[in-house]
Amino acid sequence: MRQGSTIEAKGAPNPWKELRNLVHRLTLVLTIIGVILSTLHQSSLGALFLIAPSKLHPLWYSSYLPIYFFISAVIAGLSMVLFEGALCHHFFASKLDDAHKREKDEVALGFAKAASWVLAGYFAIKIIGIAVDNKWHFLFTGYGLWFLLELSGFVVLPGLLYAAGVKKRRLRLIRWTGGWTILGVILNRLNVCNIAFNWHLPSSERYFPHWMEIFITIFLLTCGLIVFRFIVTRMPILYSHPDYKDTHF
Repeated sequence: MRQGSTIEAKGAPNPWKELRNLVHRLTLVLTIIGVILSTLHQSSLGALFLIAPSKLHPLWYSSYLPIYFFISAVIAGLSMVLFEGALCHHFFASKLDDAHKREKDEVALGFAKAASWVLAGYFAIKIIGIAVDNKWHFLFTGYGLWFLLELSGFVVLPGLLYAAGVKKRRLRLIRWTGGWTILGVILNRLNVCNIAFNWHLPSSERYFPHWMEIFITIFLLTCGLIVFRFIVTRMPILYSHPDYKDTHF
C-alpha cells in the first residue's frame, strides 16, 4: 500500500505547476491589456487639459496634448527600463544568470536606439504644434525660455546622447541618459500640471502640492521599491527557474 501510494503521489499533478502554466499562457493577453491601459491612461490624461485652454500656457497647450502625453510616456517607459535595468544589474548582480548577463548589453542598446528615434519624433511634433498654432512669439518670454530649456535639455540632449551611446556602444552613458530622460518627463508633467497652469495668476493664488501630498507620493514610491525588491530577491526575475529553463524564449 505504501509503495502504491508513493507511486500515485509521484504521478499526481502539481497544482503549482498547473497554475504556472496557466499564467504563462495568459502572458500575451495580460501584456496586451497592460499596454492598452497604460496608453489610454496617458492619452486621456493629456486630453483632460484640453478643457482648460485659458488656464494652461499656450506653449504647453495644444490640440496635440493627448499625442504629446502618449509619446512622452513611451519615452519614459524605454528610459525607465534602461535606468531600472542598470540599477538591478548593479544591486542584484548575484541574481543574474549567464543568459541575462550575455543579453543585457544588447537589450540596452536596442532600447536606447528606439528611445533616440522616439525622442526625435517627439521633438518634431512639438515644433509642428508651435508652427501650426503660430506661437513663435511666446518663445521670447520668460516662459518661452523655460519651454526651450525643457525642449533642448530634456528632449534634444538625451536624444543625441542616446544616439552617441548606441553608435559608440557606451552603456554607462546610455543608462545615465535614461535617468536624465525620466527627469525630463517628470519636469514636463510638472510644467503642464503646476508651473504653466494658471500661469497668469500670482504665485500666491496658484496651486502647489501640500507637504502631506508629497509625503504620500514618496511613501507610495517607497512601497513600490520595497515590493519590487521583495519580488526580485525571491522570484526568478533576473534568472531562469531551473524547472522551466526550456520554456523561456
